[in-house]
Amino acid sequence: MRKLLSVLAGITCAGCLIGGLTLMTACNGNEEPDTTDRGNWIVSSPDGSIKSEITMDYVGNLSYTVKKGDLTVVEKSALGFTIEEDDFRLLSFDGVSSQRVVGSYENITGKHETVTYDCNETVVTFKGWDFYFDVTMRAYDDGYAFRYGIRAVDGSEGTMTVVSENTEFALPANTTVWVMPFSGIKTGNGDNFYAYEGEYKYMRCDELAGTYISMPMLYRLKGSDTYSLITESGLIGSGYYGSFLKEADGNERTGILQTVQTPAGFIIDDNQISYPFTSPWRMGITGDLATVVESELVEKVYDDAEYWKPDNYDTLSAQEKEIYDYDWVEPGVTAWDWLKATSSQQDYDMHRRYVDLAAEMGWKYVIVDGGWDTGLNVEGFIDFVKDANGKGVKILVWCNSFPSFGFGRKDILEQKLDMWQSWGVSGIKIDFFDGQNSENPKFYGEDTGTIEWYETVYQECAKRKMVVNCHGSNKPTGERRVYPNVINREAVLGNENKGIRASEIINQLFIRAVVGPTDFTPVVYPFTTSMSMAQNMALAVLFESGSPSMADLETTYTQVQISEFYKSIPARHDDTKFLCGELDGYYVGAVRSGENWFVGGVNTMIETTVTVDFSFLDPDKTYEAEIFINDASDNNKVIRRVVDITGQSKEMIKMVRNGGFAIRLTPKG
Repeated sequence: MRKLLSVLAGITCAGCLIGGLTLMTACNGNEEPDTTDRGNWIVSSPDGSIKSEITMDYVGNLSYTVKKGDLTVVEKSALGFTIEEDDFRLLSFDGVSSQRVVGSYENITGKHETVTYDCNETVVTFKGWDFYFDVTMRAYDDGYAFRYGIRAVDGSEGTMTVVSENTEFALPANTTVWVMPFSGIKTGNGDNFYAYEGEYKYMRCDELAGTYISMPMLYRLKGSDTYSLITESGLIGSGYYGSFLKEADGNERTGILQTVQTPAGFIIDDNQISYPFTSPWRMGITGDLATVVESELVEKVYDDAEYWKPDNYDTLSAQEKEIYDYDWVEPGVTAWDWLKATSSQQDYDMHRRYVDLAAEMGWKYVIVDGGWDTGLNVEGFIDFVKDANGKGVKILVWCNSFPSFGFGRKDILEQKLDMWQSWGVSGIKIDFFDGQNSENPKFYGEDTGTIEWYETVYQECAKRKMVVNCHGSNKPTGERRVYPNVINREAVLGNENKGIRASEIINQLFIRAVVGPTDFTPVVYPFTTSMSMAQNMALAVLFESGSPSMADLETTYTQVQISEFYKSIPARHDDTKFLCGELDGYYVGAVRSGENWFVGGVNTMIETTVTVDFSFLDPDKTYEAEIFINDASDNNKVIRRVVDITGQSKEMIKMVRNGGFAIRLTPKG
């Protein structure tokens, strides 16, 4: 198994704080009512830098606050749920338990080869009439996370109706934010289709009235270098819907954001939730920009979670059980011919040229995209896949998440995956989870039906040793910790939009790329003058995914000047470092794969000079550094030079307007 079991050192104390719900008031009316809090529980991170406090006030309202040192990261914010089956305004304290959660695991794909997690956790249990209500709060050195549990007092199972989730994130005054507002994709089927492919906008926290805000979102505390990125984790498998943030009526222009039901999706009966229920995690990755960028908190909250296994696992043969070790999941660079294709996806001569490119470059995959199966010559396609596999190249096929499978029928999903697997196909690029091109889809977006469909797709692909790349999709929520075959995901304003600006890309590196794999589909030669060749070379390594999709013409990558760089770009990131940068401005980061390091820099409109400090390198080694910078006279050209670099070296590099640079560092000797 690719994980190490966690060590849990637990301390439990129950009934040690005030319970009951009696409000103490004077009988004669001459005394002031007792407004003392009925309970306060503080959770501190292992290094003591982050403290989160849960409070139950004198009338039973639940809230929390978060501090980073002396700075308030989250002001007093509501906690809780409103359900039809019980009155959670009348909760009594029932018990509390605390533990240290420590461990590590090995990644197949991610920002680091080995991930360690360490937090302090407190679970406070309250009791209503018929249900227990648990609040689990965690404090990590790089942020905080909390979630809820709702379970019947009598231990029964059933369905409850969620009226609202009352969770708030109250941003401190004068906070600046970078948010992607919800803007529905308008089609003949309506305008509530959404795929997280917008721009992260810089705003003040008092400018958010009336706006649905997608997660992740990032904010900066005034007068400090402390940032916090709000998002959710553990959505897949929770039985819940995806959430957005919005100021509630009466809280306009306050910066108090409530967690609300997704505005995109088929929301009829979407609030019918099974219990016992454990909500997705709500979290804030908190610290300086390096802490935010390098964090894997979205996945760390899974602790020592095992990879998914089917319910009949114990009855499987030893060989069948090996499937669920997931050793067959291979990170690999992908050749993708759709973006700059000169002919249709039915042109298998074109696909063969990209297979030959992948074989020459040492890349693992080729994607055959939308339209590949129109009028399909099955025998010819099988021969094509066989030839590709014979050259060490695996084939991924495009499919539409709903129409390709009978609009969400599991039996048809199973039949098609069986067929494609029998043809030698190794995985799918599954598109349009937002449902925008389906006629009357019964679920789409992030409603509970779609979230369940994601999980069904992941499981059925896992059974057949098939990898998954999700497009037209929602943001990652940590699911590859359980489904490591999910090696890539869109939910990003990528090169398919062609007119994208450098500032939009930079903000995605600071925000979207933090929470999971990102299928940006880099090219070499940019589509617009607001991008450059050097930038695109940097993006080929800065956006992490298990199958980075190289989207330029096949003849581009074999040019002598850049071929060795592209032969070595990593699909597996063993380490990730943020070096310097600022939102809306520029970004410089480093990635290690094996013994090789890569450094990428991306700049916007203002010429910027950065000093790259190579102290992250092995101090006992000298590296050959292949450096690519913009040709100032032509954004479609780079200047290449080769120098020796050590851990004591520093390089000053000028990034021209809309420029950038890329460096490949290979140990010598």
